[in-house]
Amino acid sequence: MLLLDMPSKKISKTVTADTAKLLQAGEGDRVDFKRGPDGVSAEDLVAFANAGGGAILAGVDERADDGGAQVGVVVGCDVGDGTILQIANKALGCIPPIAIDVSIENDDDKSFLRINVPSSATKPHCTPKGVYCTRAGRRNRALHPTELLKIFLESEARAFAERFEAAAGRITNELGELEESLESSIQNMADQLGWADSKLGDTESALATIQVYVTRINSETNDIASRLRTMFRQDKRDDPVTERERNKLRGELVDQLLNDRKLLDTLAKGTAAVKIGVEGKAAEELTKEDLQAILMDALKIVTVNAVNR
Repeated sequence: MLLLDMPSKKISKTVTADTAKLLQAGEGDRVDFKRGPDGVSAEDLVAFANAGGGAILAGVDERADDGGAQVGVVVGCDVGDGTILQIANKALGCIPPIAIDVSIENDDDKSFLRINVPSSATKPHCTPKGVYCTRAGRRNRALHPTELLKIFLESEARAFAERFEAAAGRITNELGELEESLESSIQNMADQLGWADSKLGDTESALATIQVYVTRINSETNDIASRLRTMFRQDKRDDPVTERERNKLRGELVDQLLNDRKLLDTLAKGTAAVKIGVEGKAAEELTKEDLQAILMDALKIVTVNAVNR
């Protein structure tokens, strides 16, 4: 299910101690100053996410202090929901989307934004135009091919290890549950057969009960067998159970978009961030990246259908 999503924000009546240190230190690897929110670009967000993370202070100018050092000076800016949503949409438009945390701080009567961009576990990120960059000192710079390859390899190795560990844990748990289910089902069938033996005239009822248990065991066994066949595959999209949930959710999103024209128009204009709410099996199987890709697929399907009509 699609829900309009406004990023969480914190409000401080003063300049926090950590922000004060950043203002005094000036621009560098971990902080960038922007005179206005419009100056915050997708490249800025990508650069920090691909590096060690950092903060962007919007509504802050850079000036020389008495000793000639460049420091940040609060000049204030628009901190309304619309401004924050524009920045959130820029983060959402990066590939893959970037998680940010926005807070509002105040220096007397001047309000400004602090956009925290953590170092991403899903790096490398690029802008919607395909630009890969990182933070280097006071500026953003393009990632060299060797650097990009290293990040890709490290990210894939980490993701594979996490997927393998999670899959192994799930399979171990499911095998234990299956063993318990089989024992319980066998005991239940034995009880039913004993009951049927004492009720020779009701054989049809006993067989029907046995069929219910057999069907349930077959369903549980089929799911686990599918996982066992694919647990060593690096690409999780090869998992048939995950693919089944992906296709099911895609169909549900397509139906929702076709039936909610207002929501479809809002997404098409890019005027709001969204989040996808899932429950049950889909919540266990699908990652945030899966959900974003499924949403994009659903939008493409709906758009193509609209064009062909």
